[in-house]
Amino acid sequence: MVAHLEHHHMPLVRQHVSLHGHAHHHTHDAKTDQKALKLSLGITFSVMIAEIACGLYANSLALVSDGIHMFTHAFALALSLFAMIIATKKATKEKSFGYFRAEILAALINGLSIAFSVVWIVYEAIERLATPQRILSEVTLGVAVLGLLVNIVTGWILYKADHDNLNIKSAFLHMLTDALSSVAIILGTIVIYYTQWYSLDALIALLVSLAIVRWSWSLIKDASHTLLEGSPLDTALIEKALLEHFTFIAGIEDIHCWEISHRYYCFTAHIRIKSWTKASSNDMIHAINLFLVKSFEIAHSTIQLEVETPVSFRINDKCY
Repeated sequence: MVAHLEHHHMPLVRQHVSLHGHAHHHTHDAKTDQKALKLSLGITFSVMIAEIACGLYANSLALVSDGIHMFTHAFALALSLFAMIIATKKATKEKSFGYFRAEILAALINGLSIAFSVVWIVYEAIERLATPQRILSEVTLGVAVLGLLVNIVTGWILYKADHDNLNIKSAFLHMLTDALSSVAIILGTIVIYYTQWYSLDALIALLVSLAIVRWSWSLIKDASHTLLEGSPLDTALIEKALLEHFTFIAGIEDIHCWEISHRYYCFTAHIRIKSWTKASSNDMIHAINLFLVKSFEIAHSTIQLEVETPVSFRINDKCY
């Protein structure tokens, strides 16, 4: 017999509970992160143009590939910024959870865009391995050093933002792979300058591609997991913790946990209790919700209580 069902949304701020903290947390982080993304986007877009133009001039596939990767980085920053602005829109009846998922969609698109950029790089690299082409080492080295400095600056800017956020993480991963590719290009160009081993330029481009694929797969996997309503937490661990903490719980069934956006967890469960009194139902649900917030940062929960031993009662002269 179902005893009581209650929908609960307790806002959350980092590691502590607050009745109005969740909304404030999103607003505060959104403003800080938007400033970081805008600054990073402006710097990255400028250097992206320089890398592609100089890469074509110097005939360096490695430099062009890094420029293309930086283009995806600029695209990622622009998309992340757009998604964060969209996510601040208020929830509606049609979109009851608001627009937080826009950030996850942006992260998925970012990951896919990086992966697709690899196709052209690999094609060109294979052609150049078959027919090596001379490159202008001095130009390539100078622009690669500039690119590395930009990656360091944008990395520091994004590090000060909420880099645990999946959307910010996507932009940070772009920056990180850009930095690694810049280092590879710098070292490779120095070797080419002294040895005239021009095939190394294509090999570096392939190496950059491998790094891009690795990071993009991780991003696509995380975003897809969230969009497919995969559980961000171990539901078996949650069940065990609830049973150990509350002596009135006889069993837990139909547990579901999912993530709307970064650290915005939702939870539903059908909980059987050992005894039932009308006066204690709200207290039990409130205690469970508070425990979920403090122990697992679950800010949105719906709990259905059911008494383990049915109790007869009458409604309109009918016995139930």
